[in-house]
Amino acid sequence: MTPMLTFDSVSKRYGNRLALSNVSFSAEKGEIIALLGRNGAGKSTLMNILTGYISMTEGRVQAGGHDVQLDPMAARKLIGYLPEQPPLYPDMTVTEYLRYCAELKGIARKNQRSAMDDVIQRTGLNEYARRLSGRLSKGYRQRLGVAQALLGSPALLVLDEPGSGLDPLQMLQMRDVIRAAGETSTVLLSSHILSEVTNVCSRALVLDRGVLRYDGDMRTLLQGEGCLTAVWQGGNEIEPRLRALPGVRSVTCTAEADGFRAAILHDPACDLRAAVSQTIQACGGTLLELTPRQEALETAFLRLLDEKEVAP
Repeated sequence: MTPMLTFDSVSKRYGNRLALSNVSFSAEKGEIIALLGRNGAGKSTLMNILTGYISMTEGRVQAGGHDVQLDPMAARKLIGYLPEQPPLYPDMTVTEYLRYCAELKGIARKNQRSAMDDVIQRTGLNEYARRLSGRLSKGYRQRLGVAQALLGSPALLVLDEPGSGLDPLQMLQMRDVIRAAGETSTVLLSSHILSEVTNVCSRALVLDRGVLRYDGDMRTLLQGEGCLTAVWQGGNEIEPRLRALPGVRSVTCTAEADGFRAAILHDPACDLRAAVSQTIQACGGTLLELTPRQEALETAFLRLLDEKEVAP
């Protein structure tokens, strides 16, 4: 089966500067993928190439089997795009703007009303359908930008900072919108809100200085180092016994009013919960808490880039 999206050895030069260097990956229908990287990493260049805004220097990009350079109109018909700054017309109402976008996307007149009603409902714009887009708050302008990207149920959805300007409640609602879109579309999501992408994305692409440093499962990216928090009362010689367990990298133990608390760092492939519990009980302790902690995405992201910088 043809992937929904394919980047094949894509490079982009701006004069002497290499913005993308030999980037290759593919995406299947229904994947929700996080595109991560520091400022200047090449994320916007990648999205602009995909959407046909700029051309690549080398390589090939296909959307739904259509080459974005050789067959650009067929490729663009499959793509819904939200740029970082939504392309709104301030003197158009929400409904007028969406109708205009529907015309641009070639949605049949008889289907435009239902398509508009669908995205207005999905993005929570019902009460603002007749308001001028220039009078919307930043959060609702962002919603309108997402609505136009969703219009026509595109097979490939490209979202650049969809959570920008949203309050916490709106952010939760946006998560639901993106998850729902991922049921029928391939979603490529770029965001600086790293904690947000962990809630909706199952896969991550990490760009650094134009190079694709990581392409894989989001959970694997977060498993740079496992951590267990253990709390217990009583017992003898528990801390050194925990340090001796296979797979344990370090144990940091502190005394508390009602016992002891330890942060146990370990190899990500090891599940030490049973061994830690048995060790504490064997030493005469009473286990009060045993909690695995996932590494924060921010930490995993910086660790990955640091590792690549020092790699030979």
